[in-house]
Parts: sequence; structure tokens; C-alpha cells
Amino acid sequence: MKKVRHVVITIPCLNRGGTEMQTLSMAKALVFSGCRVSVLCFFEHDGSIVDEYRAAGVDVVLMNMLRCVRQLSLVVRLSAAIRGLGPDIVHVQYMTPGAIAIAAARLAGARRVFATVHQPYSLWHSPIWKLLLRSSALLCDHFIAVSLAAESSWFGSCRDIDEVPASMLPRHFTVHNAVDVSRVRALAASEDAAALRSRYREPGCFVFGYVGRLSHEKGADMLFDAFELLVQHHVAVRLLVIGDGPERAALEERYRVRSWWRFVTMAGGQEWESAMRHFAAMDAVVVPSRFEGFGLSAVEAMAASLPVLASDAGGLSEIIADGRNGLLFETGSVPALVAGMERLCSEPETRRRLASEAVRRAAGFDIEHFNRKIRKLYNTPTS
Repeated sequence: MKKVRHVVITIPCLNRGGTEMQTLSMAKALVFSGCRVSVLCFFEHDGSIVDEYRAAGVDVVLMNMLRCVRQLSLVVRLSAAIRGLGPDIVHVQYMTPGAIAIAAARLAGARRVFATVHQPYSLWHSPIWKLLLRSSALLCDHFIAVSLAAESSWFGSCRDIDEVPASMLPRHFTVHNAVDVSRVRALAASEDAAALRSRYREPGCFVFGYVGRLSHEKGADMLFDAFELLVQHHVAVRLLVIGDGPERAALEERYRVRSWWRFVTMAGGQEWESAMRHFAAMDAVVVPSRFEGFGLSAVEAMAASLPVLASDAGGLSEIIADGRNGLLFETGSVPALVAGMERLCSEPETRRRLASEAVRRAAGFDIEHFNRKIRKLYNTPTS
């Protein structure tokens, strides 16, 4: 009888975010392939997210360390925890401090080490970050990026895992993130979604949506600035914001005194299924990220048959072909963002065409493609 592989996935935190959801997708794919999967979370966690992992058949180990822990202590404690779990493979989610987790895995004697980086190299990173990541990659059997843009930004070259046979996988390559397309479509078309549509929509109004973390890199402030300009010419527009994050309080403090703020609904953070249902209340979705590893919310919106306007940052330009299955605008340009929003709310035929093509494009990132790529990476049988 073939020995069941034990995969330990290390991750700094288990909060509600795109990285955690993609880690869950990977864990599910491995469980389905017959692996035993443990997730080792060394800092903070959200209880509801932990429950989702455990419901998927994943063992979750919570170390509950504080972020202020000394690096040497972190390495020693992580290494001991990994050694105690006795994995065949350690898969590091390369979020700060990812390099420490890789070192801890090797110190623990892990036979194989993989890592996945979820963000691209950007102007907000010091060159030291690139040196550290590339040095850490040398300690890994394989280092994976979530988009070709992210891989190229760190390594200067890129290739999709499908471009090479499993027996010749290079040290670094791309495995695109994924969306359960059929599940998104079902949630967005559900009775609960219809109730949300009735709650948030006003007759004759066009609703822009934002679904994501309220943090600097996601660019919600630029969306608010653009909305302020838009309402000067289109009074029948509304903005529905789904999400929470470190900048929420500052954003509300900055903008709530504006006269147009009454047209904005801040619906707060939502569990994933609830967020997907909220798509039913939107006419278009805006993804204004300053930098983006992949762009999960864009694919989710496209799967829900919505036209998407996104910045051309990182992986978003791999998802969207401008004018074909969505619209792109120059990253960081509020005037370009306003122009895209103007086009969406005033050109119904463009919206219909983009929405139709968006669904087809989203199918290319369906969870089944992701599962196949994970099986290829791990070389685990499908039965």
C-alpha cells in the first residue's frame, strides 16, 4: 500500500484574505489527492477561517506567537514545530517573514520544501527583499508565483507550470490562483443574492462595486477620489464597498464629510459566500490596486458575469484583455479610472459584451485547472 504523504503548509496568519483562500484551495486539492495536510499558523488567526480549514479535512496547528517575537526564537520554535509534525513536504506561504519559515523547514530536516509568493516585487519593496527572496528560493525544491507578472518581477523570467513536463519542473514557475467558477455563479444567482440586490439597489441607479481589503495597496482611496469626480456628472451612481482592513477608519474619517458620501455603502467585511452574493447588487466591479500579485476579486466578479474595470498592475493584466473581457486603466491614475467608470455607466452595450466575455475568461481560472496543476507539482495520483 502506498504511503500517504504528509504535507505541512506554513503560513504567518489565517485571516480573511485572498492568500488564505488560495491556501485553502491548495489544501483541499491535496486532501482530495489523498494527502494528509496540516496547516501551521504561527501568528494571529480568525476562528471562522480556521473552522473552514478544518471542515475541509485539514489539521490546523495554531502557535499563537506574537509578531514581536525575536527572529532567532521564531526560527527555533518553527523548526521544532515542523520537526514534530514529521512532514514529507513543507510548503511555505511566502508572506513576511517567509524566508524564516524556509530556513526553519530546512533546519527541521524537511526532505522537500516548496514556497509560494503571493505579491509582486514593487517600488514599495527594498532591493534587499528581492535578494532575500531569491536567496530563499535556492533553499527550495520549487518556488511558485501566483502570476507570471509576480514571478518575472522577482526572478526576471517566468513560465507557466503547464509549459514544462512534471519530470523537468524548474526551480521557479507560475501556478495561477483559481476560483470555483460554478460556486460563484450559483451564489450570485441565489435567492439570498436577490434579496441583497433589492436591499442595495435604487431604481435608475448604476452601482459600482468594490470587494477586497481596505489597505493602501488595494487602492480604495483612489476609487473614492474617482467616485467624487464621477458624481459631478452622473448623479445616479452608487458605490457598494465589501471589505474591511487597516485603512477603513482613516478612509471613513477622510471622506464621510463629503456630500457624495451618502451614495456610498460600506457593507464591511463579509464571509466569502456572502461577498459573492453581493455581486448581485452590482452593475460593475472596480479593482483599483496599486500592485497586485494575481487579482482574485477580478476573476470572481467575472465569474459572476460582471464587467470589471481594473488597474493594469501585476497579474490583473494577465486576467483582463483591455476592451475584450474587461477594461484596464493605468495604475495610479485617477483620471484614467474616472474615464473607465464613465464608459461603463454610459455604454450598456459595452457592459453586456464585456460581461459575456468575462465569464468565458473566468473559466480559464476555474478550480479544476488549479487542482490539476497542484497534482502535477506534487506528483500525486488522482485516485
